[in-house]
Amino acid sequence: MPHASEPELDHFISVKPTKENLEYADLVCLDFSKWNDDDPESIKALAEQLKYAMRTQGFFLIENHGVSKETIDRQVDIGYNVLTKTPLEEKQRLEAKIKARGSYQGFKLRKYWTIENGVKDQIEQYNWNRDLSLFDHPSTFKPFISEVQELNDYLHKVILHRILTLFEVSLELPKGYLVSRHKYETFDESWFRYMMYFREHEEGDMEKTGGLWLKGHQDFGTITMLFSQPMISLQLKDHFSGKWRYVPYRPGAILINAGEFIEWWTGGYYKATIHRVHQPPADQRNQDRCGLFYFTVPNENVPINTLIDESPVLRAAGVQRRFEPGEEPTSEMYVRARIGAYGQTSIFQKKNKGVDGEMIGGIKTTATHIS
Repeated sequence: MPHASEPELDHFISVKPTKENLEYADLVCLDFSKWNDDDPESIKALAEQLKYAMRTQGFFLIENHGVSKETIDRQVDIGYNVLTKTPLEEKQRLEAKIKARGSYQGFKLRKYWTIENGVKDQIEQYNWNRDLSLFDHPSTFKPFISEVQELNDYLHKVILHRILTLFEVSLELPKGYLVSRHKYETFDESWFRYMMYFREHEEGDMEKTGGLWLKGHQDFGTITMLFSQPMISLQLKDHFSGKWRYVPYRPGAILINAGEFIEWWTGGYYKATIHRVHQPPADQRNQDRCGLFYFTVPNENVPINTLIDESPVLRAAGVQRRFEPGEEPTSEMYVRARIGAYGQTSIFQKKNKGVDGEMIGGIKTTATHIS
C-alpha cells in the first residue's frame, strides 16, 4: 500500500476493451484458490490442467493467485512513472549491460533492437533482480522499493514455486526437483520488468514490419509471468494449425508461458511457444502499452538437459536428450549468451519471415527471444 511520504504517482490509463471480432487462443485457466497443501489430489488436478495446457497451447492463465488487481494496477502505475519520468541522463547511467555482460539489469532504451527491414523498436524497459540490494536504482523507483520487494518475494516464493511444483507433478519428477534449481537466495539473472511499448512510430514503419511491434520468438528461460493486459496485441502461434491467435485479456490474471529451458528439460514434450506482439486493433491504437513481467531462469550453475532418467513420463513418451551428457549448457552460459547476442548479429538485419533465430553459443535456436 502507498505511504504518505511517497511521491504522487501519475495513473497509467489503459485502453478500453476492444470491440473488434478477433480470433483468440482458448487458454486453460488454473484457479489457485483450489490449491491445498494438505490435499495432494487438489495439486494433482491442477497439474493435469497444466499438462493439457502445455501439450496444446503452451500458455495458460492463473487466477485467484493472491495478488490483488489493485496491487497490479499500482505496480503498472509505478512502472509508468519510472519509464516516463526518469531523466534521460539517469537512464543512461543505469543502462543495462546487455551486450557487454549479457544482463538486462537496468534500463533498456528505445531503438536498441531492429524489428524488421531496418525498423527500430519503440520499447523501453526497466529491469531489476529479485534482490533489490544488488544494483543501484533510479530516483523514481527508490521510494517504492519496500512494496516492490514484497511483491518480488511473493511471486518467486509462492507463485513460481507452485508453478514449478505443478510441472514436477505433471512429469512425475522427484518432489522439489525444479524448485531446488530456482532457489531464491542463490543468484541468477532472473529479472522483473516494467515495459512500455510506445505507440509512436515513424511513418511507414508498420507497413515495413507487417504491423509487428515485436517479432515472433520463444522466451529462453524457465517461466515467464505477465500480468494480463487489456491491450490486445500479444499473439501466440498455434502448435497444430500454425495460425497466430490473440491472447485474451482476463482482469487480474497472470499469463504464464514456458521458455526454452522447459523445452530442453522435457525433450520437447512441453514446448516453448512462439509468440509476438502485434499492432493492436484500431480501437486501441491511441495509447501506449505498459505492463509488469517476471522472467525466471534457473540458478547460474544448473546444467540443463532432458530429464529422461528423472521422469517416467518422458521415458514413456520416448523423447530424446537435447544434449549429449556432459555437453549441456549451464543456465549462466546460455542466459548471458542469449541476452548479449539478441539483435546484435548479422542475421537480425535480414528478413526472416517475422521469426527470429540464430546460433547461440553453438546451440541452434529455432526462434530467438527478444524478451
